[in-house]
Amino acid sequence: MARQRSSAPPDDAEPLRALLDQLGLRVTKARLAVLQFILQSRRAVSHADVESGLDDQHIDRVTLYRTLDTLTDAGLLAKSIGSDRVARFVPIPRGDHRHHAHFSCDQCGRLYCLPAKPPKPAALPEGFEASNVELNVHGVCADCATHPPA
Repeated sequence: MARQRSSAPPDDAEPLRALLDQLGLRVTKARLAVLQFILQSRRAVSHADVESGLDDQHIDRVTLYRTLDTLTDAGLLAKSIGSDRVARFVPIPRGDHRHHAHFSCDQCGRLYCLPAKPPKPAALPEGFEASNVELNVHGVCADCATHPPA
């Protein structure tokens, strides 16, 4: 992925500050910078992509991992593990994002929301309770299928 450079969170970060505050998250420089970077990315980005894109921010590796996890847990990012075993992140629309399927392109790393609902969970052992069922379909997206890399 081409390197994207980002400086300190711009003054237009106020909506992001308000969103983090609304979700009960502390507003930190790292959270603002990471969220801004991912929102501006045109594709799913890995930890390494964010780290290199924000290297002028001096966010240490552990803080970056924790920030990505926090933003994912808060429902602001979707995390997908590719066939290369690399986690990639994309912004997700506000609201309940749990009850539908995703398609993950193994070539470009993009993550697409699909209109199909995931299947109901299999019968669970006594005492178990499912809170979420995910369906992640992996393959090659239409863009990559029609324009394979050289």
